[in-house]
Amino acid sequence: MSYQALYRKYRPKSFEDFIDQDNVKKILQNSIKNNKLSHAYLFAGPRGIGKTSMAKIFAKAVNCMNFDNKDDVCDECENCEECNNNPVDIIEIDAASNNGVDQIRELKNKINIVPSVLKYKVYIIDEVHMLTNSAFNALLKTLEEPPSYVIFILATTEFYEVPETIVSRCQCFNFTRISIDSLVKRLSFIAKEEKIKIDDDTLMDIALFSNGGLRDAIGVLDKLNSFTNGKITHEDFETINNLVSYKDVETTYNSIKNKDVKTMLDLLEKINNNGFNFNNYIEQLMKYIRDKIVDSYINKSTDDSTTNDINIIKELDKLQEELKHSLSPYIIVQICFLKLINEENISREIISQKVNETPKIISREIKKEVVLEEDKDEPEKKVTKSTKEDLVVNDEVKKVLINNALASANKQYKDNLVKDWDKLKEYFDVKKYSKVAQLLNDTYPMVASNEYLILTTDVNAIIDNLYKKFALCEELIKKMTDDNIRIVIILNNEFNQIKDKYIADMKQGIKYEIINDDRPLIEKSTPDLVSKAISLFGEDLVDIE
Repeated sequence: MSYQALYRKYRPKSFEDFIDQDNVKKILQNSIKNNKLSHAYLFAGPRGIGKTSMAKIFAKAVNCMNFDNKDDVCDECENCEECNNNPVDIIEIDAASNNGVDQIRELKNKINIVPSVLKYKVYIIDEVHMLTNSAFNALLKTLEEPPSYVIFILATTEFYEVPETIVSRCQCFNFTRISIDSLVKRLSFIAKEEKIKIDDDTLMDIALFSNGGLRDAIGVLDKLNSFTNGKITHEDFETINNLVSYKDVETTYNSIKNKDVKTMLDLLEKINNNGFNFNNYIEQLMKYIRDKIVDSYINKSTDDSTTNDINIIKELDKLQEELKHSLSPYIIVQICFLKLINEENISREIISQKVNETPKIISREIKKEVVLEEDKDEPEKKVTKSTKEDLVVNDEVKKVLINNALASANKQYKDNLVKDWDKLKEYFDVKKYSKVAQLLNDTYPMVASNEYLILTTDVNAIIDNLYKKFALCEELIKKMTDDNIRIVIILNNEFNQIKDKYIADMKQGIKYEIINDDRPLIEKSTPDLVSKAISLFGEDLVDIE
């Protein structure tokens, strides 16, 4: 018999087998027991947490003849046996590969055919957000008024991409990531069943590495089992996942704190020669420092060292963004770490000591134009020097713009904008817009309407440069769309957090409304030196002239 992957072998076969997602499980069980079935369900959440498995179990449960006796599938009746053998009445559609209107029309043509064997005909459409607009429109009417014996279960990792017209016709469930404890327990159970020798610490490492995805966690265990032939160590886990050892991570941190350049450079050379992934390495180092910061706050022992650790994490976060687009990651990491060693000893205490030595007055003048006389004998000869004002993003306005973009989001408008995004290349050779067009070309329109637009990117530098040329950026977008659109540009990671909150709010019935706010997103700032001085010593000790 051919080998079966562990994640398939241990896929849940009943509600009882399912770990976490208790709220979803309870609602579905009660809806079957009380005969209050909806005609359409939408399962949303990250990949690998059981959306499709739950859909299959639910499809089996609604057809089970003995469900009322145990609040779960019996796995003994004729219908359960039928469901276990590729039933014709449970139809699975992969929208990622069958995303056209023709497939949905075919579904509509067959939907009126009564079930061959089971009580209900169940359509499971996976990755439903991949359907085209035409396909969604074709699905809409069928989804609203299907025959009484038809149930739709839609699954998606991108809830935000599903049109509101579809969402409003479904009973929606938000699947969450699997907890670390649940992952460890499940992995321990599988290891015992498969006679795999593995210690608890390595199981915890796998659980943390999988980021809440059970399928990924079981996949890592399966890969390690093949690599080690039944006896897994922590070193095996690090090797197979291209991770640097805990000891080397600790040495990296200590070399930065102790300003030990040689140790740090030798370690980076070793990591590079061994072919380790620098992104994984930086992620491990950030988690190590994060744990130290958390311990400091828990033990109420925060000091200047904690502040420096926070600054190190911020620099490492920027480094991760740079590595995504770098052809020479080894050099980029070396330079960043040398910079960290050079700056690590800058603390509030040192600055405070210098200020207390002698009274200081910080003076600033912001002038758009300064005229300098180069030669008193030639008064007509003058040189004009432009002094740029510091500009910052108003966080309050940013939140308002994001809120308004979500409240007014128009999928059709966004799709048209995405389709026309290549038009930016037409401005690459236009001197006025060349730089801005090239920067915008590396962003993606994530949420859009004719009034608001959220652009995302993975690169901090792109955001900074676009905000520096923000007026020109808005002007170019207006030329492309003929609309006065207010723009906000954020990192993809930040948008993912915003999207998760938006989904949670939608589930709770919280509706986003437009907030009127005409304030500019970009505004003048107090120079960094002044801001830092005020934040450190208070306005009373700082005079600004």
